[in-house]
Amino acid sequence: MVVNKRPTFRYGLCLSFARPRLWGMNQTFQRARSPEHKEARRTAILEAASVVLERDGFHETSLNAIAQEAGVVKSGLYRYFESREEILLELALTDVTEVVTSLRESITGPMSVDELAAHMAQGFLSRPRLCLLISRMSTVLEHNITADTLRGVKRRLNDCSQVAGEALCVARPDWTPQEAYSGVMMLHTHVSGVYPMAHPPAHLAEVMSEPEFEATSPRFEDIVPRAALAIFRGIDSMVQDRLAAQG
Repeated sequence: MVVNKRPTFRYGLCLSFARPRLWGMNQTFQRARSPEHKEARRTAILEAASVVLERDGFHETSLNAIAQEAGVVKSGLYRYFESREEILLELALTDVTEVVTSLRESITGPMSVDELAAHMAQGFLSRPRLCLLISRMSTVLEHNITADTLRGVKRRLNDCSQVAGEALCVARPDWTPQEAYSGVMMLHTHVSGVYPMAHPPAHLAEVMSEPEFEATSPRFEDIVPRAALAIFRGIDSMVQDRLAAQG
């Protein structure tokens, strides 16, 4: 038997996980029955999906492509995930968790509104995959999954939003948790809406690069910091009004 010389595993995928590419689903793959082994398989699939997403783009990240990158047959993916959408949602949740953890660890005391806005904006700008995936959540990724899976996703997102809100309250002690949460959600909504506009498909990007339209083509790295500044200054203005009314 001639073994394909192309690398069959990335990010530390074990050889036993890559072998099904050569001779189909076998007992080595099927023996992943313990929770630890199943979690290792899920992690390997997610790492393969991350490679495909970065290399080929969102629309080309199919189950077939993920399975090929992971070194398994497509049907093997269904042992661990319901659909392509669930796999990409897991990547999004990983990124959201990372950004809110970083936020909590980096905000250790009061900050000015402008400093906080810049800090929040950079959290998104430094994670383009996160921006891509949250921009596809409501239109694509929250479809083709079961209600139970969707509930689990929403609960995890709510937990992350709470952590982010608590971090903002450390930076701005006069903000209530609800005011901080509003800021997080408004910036999240803005990023998810602007990202597709600033990263159009190739045929639209070509048109928008023409002199007639170039000035109206949004620059993501410019818009997000300005939006964060406007959002957080607006919230702080309402906070000051509330405090003044309280006497």
